[in-house]
Amino acid sequence: MKREEILEKSRKENKNKDMYEIEIENKAVKIAAIVMIILATIYYCYEIFSGKGENYSYYSIIAVYCAILFGYKAIKLTRRKKLHIFCSVIWSIVTIITIIKYFI
Repeated sequence: MKREEILEKSRKENKNKDMYEIEIENKAVKIAAIVMIILATIYYCYEIFSGKGENYSYYSIIAVYCAILFGYKAIKLTRRKKLHIFCSVIWSIVTIITIIKYFI
């Protein structure tokens, strides 16, 4: 196979995106998620320490992110699948509890 044929097949498989572009998108999503978790944690801690009470909505955002992350990994990955399923279930339970606590 020629180099151009290999590149063409790779682009078809990746929907006309370069591997570099895909990696950049993945890294951007990871950075955004980490910043979201940090910011939600800061808001949550601020409300507790300032005496305003607990706002479970911030913690539910963190919990649902983790539940989706581990759930998706459990579906897509073959190694450590049991760990990802376990973590996804635990985070899903935490999500449900925090949502219920927020509305009550």
